Amino acid sequence: MEKQKMKITVREVAARAGVSTATVSRAFNHKGIVNPKTYQSIMEAATALDYKQEAAEDISPARVPVVSYTNRNIRKKAVEKRLLIINIPSISNPFYTEIINGIQSSALNHQFDFLLYSGHIKESSIDTFLELVDYVKAQGVILLNLISEELLARITEQIPVVQCCEYTQNEFASSVGINDFTSTQRAMDYFLSTGRKRIGFINGPLSYKFSQNRLQAYYKAMETAGIEVQPQWVIQLPDLSPDMAFSSVVKLLSMPDAPDCFFAVSDVLAAAAIRAAHYCRLKVPEDILVIGFDNTDISHLTTPSITTVNQPKFQLGFLACELLCEKIRNPESEVKHMLLNTELILRESTAVGAFTAGG
Repeated sequence: MEKQKMKITVREVAARAGVSTATVSRAFNHKGIVNPKTYQSIMEAATALDYKQEAAEDISPARVPVVSYTNRNIRKKAVEKRLLIINIPSISNPFYTEIINGIQSSALNHQFDFLLYSGHIKESSIDTFLELVDYVKAQGVILLNLISEELLARITEQIPVVQCCEYTQNEFASSVGINDFTSTQRAMDYFLSTGRKRIGFINGPLSYKFSQNRLQAYYKAMETAGIEVQPQWVIQLPDLSPDMAFSSVVKLLSMPDAPDCFFAVSDVLAAAAIRAAHYCRLKVPEDILVIGFDNTDISHLTTPSITTVNQPKFQLGFLACELLCEKIRNPESEVKHMLLNTELILRESTAVGAFTAGG
């Protein structure tokens, strides 16, 4: 008796055509959004392999890395709605909360729902992400992660994209962000205006654009002031971890010629620096001045409250979603790159009461 022939899968067609499984799925279900040459290659591969489209169940709910969409009923409801995907580095960082609120406000105005996708999009995960985009029939993506131009181009080939906070100047996707360099220089100028010169810098992973730009601004401000930076003054963390920041600051404060100021690239790291100073029996702001970044809730809940650079977080999210909705309505609309203003909020950690210095 002749053995039953195995069904050809989407994955086999994709391998033969030299494209992702998500692109194959789009070719069968949304021909108009696939490059004609790519479409032709996929059809030729499918014909050569004698592929039957009903085998497309290869992309299954079990492979989608988002808990909220794990069965067909939920998927059906998602498809019935107009859905956006928001890619964020972490759901635990309070910085993103207000940005998501801004996105939600705009999305509701345009009758969109959204799905949060947490994690970095890399070469090893791009196909999985594009499969998710296709599976939930998303109509747009907002990226809060920095992504390579190559991967960004791959995503924008399939779906409209806007970058928020982390961005690159490119021709593929619009962006909304701030000028991290000038924002940091403003904070450094304030430190230097107090007459203090031993300024420490607590930085996050250099894979983030903001970490790179804020570090460059720190070195530039110190160079302009004629101050030689001691290597130990720069604390380079592999993650935005308050525990690691606390340990690093405690160690640094035990050294000779320790800093009498700390600039931290986030409020949670600034709070860790204040805790470390107290642990070392130093007073803030009498002995140590501290400035954070973002103006999240923790900045005014600590004792002392934290002087910080305010990002217009709600506006960043709102405008990112507005640009995305514009692109969805009009795919031919121009790519825009927008920078919003920041301001230095002076609080107790720099010996000044609650006061706003315009930016």
